[in-house]
Amino acid sequence: MPVRLPDPERDFIGQYNRLSASQVNTWKACPRLWYYEKVRRFVMPQIPILFVGRAVEEAICKTLKETPTLIVSTAPEDIYAPTPLDDDGRPDRDFAQKWPAEQLLTLPESKWPNDKNSLLEWANRRVISHLTASLETMRIEWAKHDRKAGDWELDVDIERCERMAKNGIRMHMDEVNACFESISKEEFEAWRAGGRHHWPAPDGRGYSLDGHPLAQKGPITLIEAWEIARPWFVDPDAKPFMMNAVHPEHWFQGEYDLVYRWGGQNKIVDIKSSLGNSDRSGDYVEQLRMYAYLWWSTHDKELVDSLEIWYLAADSIKIVQVPSAEELESIGDELQSLWSELREETPSIEGCPPNPAPMRSFGPGGVPSDETPEKSRCGRCDWSHICPGGEFTDEHPNGGSFHLPGSVTETEATPLNGIKTRHTVTGRVHAVINGKHPRITIAEGNSAFADVQIKASEYKDDGPTVPEDLKKGELVCVENAFFQINYKGALILKVDPFARILRLQEGDEEISLNSPRARWNVTGTVVYRTEKRGVSARGDWCRKGLMLMDEFGSLKIEGWQADWGSQYDMLSPGDKVFITNIGIDGWAALTRGEMYRASRLHILHD
Repeated sequence: MPVRLPDPERDFIGQYNRLSASQVNTWKACPRLWYYEKVRRFVMPQIPILFVGRAVEEAICKTLKETPTLIVSTAPEDIYAPTPLDDDGRPDRDFAQKWPAEQLLTLPESKWPNDKNSLLEWANRRVISHLTASLETMRIEWAKHDRKAGDWELDVDIERCERMAKNGIRMHMDEVNACFESISKEEFEAWRAGGRHHWPAPDGRGYSLDGHPLAQKGPITLIEAWEIARPWFVDPDAKPFMMNAVHPEHWFQGEYDLVYRWGGQNKIVDIKSSLGNSDRSGDYVEQLRMYAYLWWSTHDKELVDSLEIWYLAADSIKIVQVPSAEELESIGDELQSLWSELREETPSIEGCPPNPAPMRSFGPGGVPSDETPEKSRCGRCDWSHICPGGEFTDEHPNGGSFHLPGSVTETEATPLNGIKTRHTVTGRVHAVINGKHPRITIAEGNSAFADVQIKASEYKDDGPTVPEDLKKGELVCVENAFFQINYKGALILKVDPFARILRLQEGDEEISLNSPRARWNVTGTVVYRTEKRGVSARGDWCRKGLMLMDEFGSLKIEGWQADWGSQYDMLSPGDKVFITNIGIDGWAALTRGEMYRASRLHILHD
């Protein structure tokens, strides 16, 4: 099975604390790079090519999901209704109504492709239709990102994208043709009878069939080969990261691109929208080796039959040797040891030295090359300007006192790892407001009030975040919530999955609404700036921000453009700054600073 869900009764690690192939490759490239991106949560510049790869893969998978017996080549790209999903965002096993493919009438056989060339032509037209829509979706997503870089119109070559998509379809057609020519009668007869895998390849149909509706008689047909050869892939309608394969002990997870399972084979394919002529080609091989281990560990020590990398821009398939059982044992030991080192407890920055591995050289198609790479790993790293292994030769701030312009006394800054991000307070329910955005108001006497915004209904350790039937006058505790004072001076508490409201009994200890600290002064080095723009009913809006780091922590700080002041436009990555009167907000394990009208940004000079 290409999907293995976690066992909630045995999973003490959790989705966000597992190891992944990308983390392993990042660590091996440079431990400090891993620390910046996985612990400090620095986000690399989001260039268009990152989104193009996703669009091409999505277009290919949407085409593979379809069938020419239901859809003509010129049909709209969204002719299939969305896949019914369960509460977790996976295809719903219990959905009893008509699935998307069942909502369409079968075309007359005269409309079906009747040879390999016409089937390929149909698939090429479908993939271009999907690619157009997927590219536009990704362009919008890229434009919304606060770390977008580059220029979509200049950087995205539509013709190149179309060639890559068609190359992927042709590679799949090789599988279809092989299936047509070599599949056993027993296998295609079982398919005709309705046989399906526990996790079937997405085809717009449900999980069980009483005979396949497209079954023919006699020898296998080309259309049947298209259906049978269809690989498993993540249904494009499923929510992200809901179709992972999770290690039985829950410390490693991965998500395969394609898994071919006809003819008794289990072939894992990784799709890459690139030439394969960069250092990353070495990572792709290691990723597939780790996926071979993941399959082996989730299938009673069954080896996969083959591993392939499809380099779509090079129109080339690279075959990766399947590791032996002894090699897989060794890979597993290494991965488990690395999980203990990186995830059982978060390592310190000193435990993640700036010690990059040498760059590797490859030619198109991922072929190893003896040429010397033009740049060192540090020379191409996004964080060299703040890393002692790169250009940074100073020390990062860590709190301290500063004499700011216009101030008679010094102002104290709190180290970023010393900020208390969540608070617990008590009060009496003053009002309960139900609806789309539920909230309650709590009061302390007649003078202090706080607006409690309910942003999540389920608590992280099960149970509701809010008791049922709260009534005015009840004494409650708001536990572990984000605490803010908005620009009007009103107190706000935000309840997310890590916070909750509890009923108290008369006489229980009370914690004043005025006890938490809502505003902080911080200092640090600017890692990068961020920007989001949009249009609302009130007109154009812009939110700007920056990622700040000091010696032992980091914090993303955002605010409306007008709240940053004139010095923001003078900022460069690597500058040291002091920011006063910021608030703290966030969601779950992510925390951010909030700029207000009373906040001030000061660039520090040596």
